[in-house]
Amino acid sequence: MNHLAHLALADGDDGLRLGALLGDYVKGQDALARLPSTWSRGVRLHRKIDAWSDHHPAVRTFLASLQPPWRRYGGVITDVLFDCMLSRHWRRFGPAPLASFAESTDDLFFRYQQELPQRLVRFAVWARQNRLWERYQDRAMLEQIFAGLARRHARKSPLASGLDLLDHHEAEIERLFLTMFPDLQVRVHDWRQAQSSMSSM
Repeated sequence: MNHLAHLALADGDDGLRLGALLGDYVKGQDALARLPSTWSRGVRLHRKIDAWSDHHPAVRTFLASLQPPWRRYGGVITDVLFDCMLSRHWRRFGPAPLASFAESTDDLFFRYQQELPQRLVRFAVWARQNRLWERYQDRAMLEQIFAGLARRHARKSPLASGLDLLDHHEAEIERLFLTMFPDLQVRVHDWRQAQSSMSSM
């Protein structure tokens, strides 16, 4: 899963929402232990969502069907494209109107910018300036995201051409998302219920 999906699934709890993006910037148990407890819970949820989505049978089947070089990088590309599909179906899955969700997300990261890793702060500023949360269906934005992924990847890869995967498999990726995302919502709901029960004991 990518940024928008993580944030949507963590909605309703500022700690979980902060952890939803911190999950890409905090590595290891020691770093996790140094975070506020609500943030670390958000990072743990982030990691569980990634594991649930990566091991979802429909996702595994789709990625296994891809031909080289897409098979190796398909997981990274589809994570971004799932945000595109979430944006497309936001009225069904989003916790609030997208414009207000985007505004509250930007405000949240602005409020905590002094306490967050500088790399995440820079990303949050870029996201706000470019209206990222509202533009996952915008091909120009997707091209920018894939170009950034390619720059950060040390080896030669097809990441910069991620839109080609969408163009060749759009209907299949959309069906895959519509199968998987409701399953993730159920898993996240159950996890949050379990966490709530544990904290009340």
